[in-house]
Amino acid sequence: METKFTAGQYAVSECKVEVKTGEEEWSPVADLEEVSISVENNTETWYSINDGGWQNALLTAKALSGSFSGKRTVGDKGNDYIDGLRYNIGKSAEADFRITFPDESTLEFTAVVGLTDLLGSATDVAPLSGDLTGKGKPKFTPKGA
Repeated sequence: METKFTAGQYAVSECKVEVKTGEEEWSPVADLEEVSISVENNTETWYSINDGGWQNALLTAKALSGSFSGKRTVGDKGNDYIDGLRYNIGKSAEADFRITFPDESTLEFTAVVGLTDLLGSATDVAPLSGDLTGKGKPKFTPKGA
């Protein structure tokens, strides 16, 4: 079923979240319940005599970070790939992600993946959750570009 987006709000569940599982292969991650991505800004401020002591400012840096949570789904390629990073350190704890929005624009980024939860109570479904720390500038591609 094709999603048709025109204008207005959209549900987060209309987005497609994928992880790069091969050289040219992107795989959806099964059973994600929440993905939260934010962009932090670094703003330098100063006060100059020329401005009568009033503050001036310049945005000098940005950083992408986030978190995700869902259920561990053994046998799903994307879910297995992320879980496979659980005990890795260094470059082997990084993954490439792609989010496709309902208007077909995309956000691609590389992140360090820090998985956090492993188990829970006897009545829980095993979790797949963790933190994402962006590396470098993400690539945003508007619809139709």
